[in-house]
Formats: sequence, structure tokens, C-alpha cells
Amino acid sequence: MKPIVAAKTDVGRVRQGNEDSYLVQQPLFAVADGMGGHLGGEIASATTVEMITRAAEVEPPHESSRLAAIVREANAAVWDKAQGDPDLRGMGTTCTLVLLEGDELHIAHVGDSRAYLLRAGELTQVTEDHTLVNRMVREGRLKPEEADRHPQRSIITRALGVDAEVEVDELTLGVEEGDRFLLCSDGLTSMIDFAALRDTLTHESAPQSAVDRLVELANEAGGEDNITVVLVDIVADAAAEPAPQPTAAQIPAPEHRETTDPELAPIPPSVDTGVHRLDSVPAPRQAEPEQRRRLPRLLGLALLLVLVIGAVAFAATRYTLSNSYFVGTSEDGMITIYRGIPEEVAGMSLKESEERTDVAVSDLPDFLRGDVEEGIKADSLEDARTKVENLEERASDSDFNKDPGGNNN
Repeated sequence: MKPIVAAKTDVGRVRQGNEDSYLVQQPLFAVADGMGGHLGGEIASATTVEMITRAAEVEPPHESSRLAAIVREANAAVWDKAQGDPDLRGMGTTCTLVLLEGDELHIAHVGDSRAYLLRAGELTQVTEDHTLVNRMVREGRLKPEEADRHPQRSIITRALGVDAEVEVDELTLGVEEGDRFLLCSDGLTSMIDFAALRDTLTHESAPQSAVDRLVELANEAGGEDNITVVLVDIVADAAAEPAPQPTAAQIPAPEHRETTDPELAPIPPSVDTGVHRLDSVPAPRQAEPEQRRRLPRLLGLALLLVLVIGAVAFAATRYTLSNSYFVGTSEDGMITIYRGIPEEVAGMSLKESEERTDVAVSDLPDFLRGDVEEGIKADSLEDARTKVENLEERASDSDFNKDPGGNNN
């Protein structure tokens, strides 16, 4: 049996940068979803993929225990880098790492990036999300069907680089011919539901077509996060095609276009490009009487159009301020509910303080501070209050706070 591999990463429709990284270096495959602000998240995920690549070259893994050890080495690298640079404090990343060895698939997993197995038309999630909502499901505080759409679904409870040590999930699966194995960041699974995921993987037989369609669906649903997909098909040896070259890129390099392309080729001197010397430009023609009469009407229409656009923009701004909420941080560092949006438009702030809490952002675990500082959007005021309650719970959670002596409670 041989694998056929397809992969793609996309910035999505909301984020300014791509904090995801992926690895396709047979027999290793990985997805890492960074967090802690654009710079920190990008560095955390890229460092993880780089460390996995280096560690595998030194001692190629052959079982899940070695795979987990590699992930822990990557954790140490991200942690050390964060401690050495104050601007990177609190950065972290998920990591789902897979080793295809013969007829077995070994997995080492931390965070909420997922691994799925499609076998005989049946799709199964084989990794467990290390998230607040998943813990609430285990504790009976949330129904499983509510987890994927819960407003706090992106809050993770375990990540690389957040602490000097990390617990790594290990598992091994048997592989059969015809299996399809998917690795993805939560930018995919938070946008499309399980049924759409299963149907796409079932009906799109070509791996790259399936990957492209999944990314397209996530963007059509809003593209609220970076989207990364790695798909591995297990086929008979004779059906296998050459796999893509190893890559750890967050965003593929722009396609290089040779100058032989007619659109980019140098323009021969004999071709009139429509650009002339200033002294060769003919004098402007005098406007005809009809043209002079038409000019005031055109100016009037242009002015009316500007006024209409301004009125629409004003109404949209008022609507945004009246109907949107997010959880952010005040100037003195307190968690605050705002009416409006965290982003500025044309240098203008579109937010008003709605409710201020007595919880400081600094009381949160490091890997949550960046999310609050960027602004966690809410569907309503009640939704924002729910997010604040969850953040308050995390601030007081003994699992994520340390006593003055530096020991875990």
C-alpha cells in the first residue's frame, strides 16, 4: 500500500495573516495551528514543524512513543523561544502529527486540530479535542451536538509552548487499502459541519479536488480562521502517484511566472504602448456646447451618489455599533464587553464600552490573552456575557494558575 497526498493552507476571509503550518514529508504528516497573535502564532507553528523535521532526520520515528517524544521536543523549542523574547510570551500551537508505517498509522496529538478516518463511507474523528467545550461535554455540562457551535469552542486547554512540559495523546490505528485520512486545523471544522465534511470526502474522489473543495466550503461559510487541510489516501502500490515534495510552508510561495509569458515579456520598441513623451501629447479638444450642458448634470449626479454612499455608510456604522458585541480589554487591562467591532475602519474606532468586569486580562492563561486583546466577537450581549463567564472560570481555574512559589495548585 502507498499513500497519495494532497494539502492546502488558506488565510481565510477574516484574519490578516496565516498562523497555520503543515508538514508533508513521507512518512510524516502534521498540522499545527498557532495562537498568541499573528506573529507569535506564526512563529510557534513554524517552529514546531521545523523541530519535527529536524528530530525525524536525526532519529526517524517508528512508533507512537517516539512520535510523542518528538512533539515534546517541539514543545520545549517553542517554550524556550517564547521565554527568550518578551514579545512572544504566551505564544503556542496545536500539533497533530502522524506517522504512516506499513499497515499502521501512529498519531501524537495536542490541541484541537483534528485527525479523521474515512473507511467504507464512514467518517470517524480519531483525535480528542483538548478544548474547554470538550471538557464541559465530558463533565455533562454541555451536549455533544452543542460543542461545535459553542461560542467558546476555540478555547483550548492544552497546547505546545504554553508550559515547559506538555502531555501528548498517543494512539495507533490499523490501515487498510481504500482508507482516507484527514488532518485539519479548526479553521475547517469550525466552519462546516460533520455531514458536509463526510459528504465531501466521500464524493470527491481525487485528493486535491477534495482538499480544494473543503477549503472552498470553509470560506463560503465565513472563513473566520486560517484553514489547513492535509489528506492522505491509502491505495494499492500500482495506483500510487508521486507525492508532493516535503513542505513546511504556512503560505505557499507565489507562483513564479517566466518572462516568456506573453503578458510579462518585454515590449518591443516598435510596439505602440500608448505612452508618449509629454511634448507629443495633442492639445485637449474644446468641449462642444452639448458637452458643456451635460457637465453640470454629471456633477450633480456624482454629488448625489456621494451623499447616498455616505448615508449608507453612516447607517451601516450605526447598525454595527447597535447590533455587534465583542469581549476585549480596556486601556487599564480589564476584560470588558464592547458594543461594536474590535477593528478600526478608516482609522475610526467602532466600539463603545458596554460592561466592564473586575477580571484583569493578566489573570488569564498566557495563551488566552492574545484572543482577548484581539477581541472575541459575540452574537449578542448575552453571548458576550457567556464568554466572559467562561473566561472568568479560566482565570480562576486551578489547572492554569500557579501559587506564589511557582508550583501548580
